[in-house]
Amino acid sequence: MTTSIVVKANHGWPVKVTKLDPKTGAPLEFLTEMVEPNTERTVYCHNSQDLLIHEV
Repeated sequence: MTTSIVVKANHGWPVKVTKLDPKTGAPLEFLTEMVEPNTERTVYCHNSQDLLIHEV
């Protein structure tokens, strides 16, 4: 199953979205995305990923 998450970076700061291996917690760096300030992006996640969402 895939879930869509809308990330809105609407306070003037970028938001870093890192996908993690749910078993180890290790970041999947090649899947990291940056949502630029004052924009929004839909991020997709499935059952073999966790998300870490951080306002930079």
